[in-house]
Amino acid sequence: DVVPTEGNTPMSSPITIKGTLLLALGTGMLALGLVQAAPAAGQDDAAAKIDNAMSAAPSSISATAAILDFTMDDAGAFTVLREGSNGWSCFPDDPSTPSNDPMCLDQQWLNWLTALVAGEDPPTTVPGLAYMLQGGTAASNTDPAATAPAAGEEWVTDPPHVMMLMPEDLDPAVFSTDHLSGGPYIMWAGTPYEHIMMPVADGEHEE
Repeated sequence: DVVPTEGNTPMSSPITIKGTLLLALGTGMLALGLVQAAPAAGQDDAAAKIDNAMSAAPSSISATAAILDFTMDDAGAFTVLREGSNGWSCFPDDPSTPSNDPMCLDQQWLNWLTALVAGEDPPTTVPGLAYMLQGGTAASNTDPAATAPAAGEEWVTDPPHVMMLMPEDLDPAVFSTDHLSGGPYIMWAGTPYEHIMMPVADGEHEE
């Protein structure tokens, strides 16, 4: 899942996001304790956004991660709600989607997201990892520029998952591109923004 864009040009502000991807190869669920989602209400309040963002990843990561907002500051960087110290960055619920979908990104994913917003190819040279332990929704599984589902289609709904970026092209002969497969799959296959989605829970997340 990722930042919806308008046409072929990513929107600059406010930014909306949804990250996505392969950590453990195979079909099983990761041995992660899913964090209880913080209420999505009161998103104008920085403290509520911080709590919500922290629910995207295990507390061992989110407790000392930077918390960023979807708006941009005067320097063109994501607005910082809280400084971090471990190299991870967490975002609160994406207000443009119908579900609660905060996420936490490592530096490779943050570089990827920054490139997406700038309309540039992501500089992925090493694997990158991200968490969306509250699940999420995306407008399209094939078009990273989509801001809403195409006519006759519905939002792509994913259960809690982790996401991985890989420096090499992903092989659809190895990983499915079907988000309903129940296992790891490639989102936005064949685009510069392709990544692997790895479910960590069965079924659809609760909205």
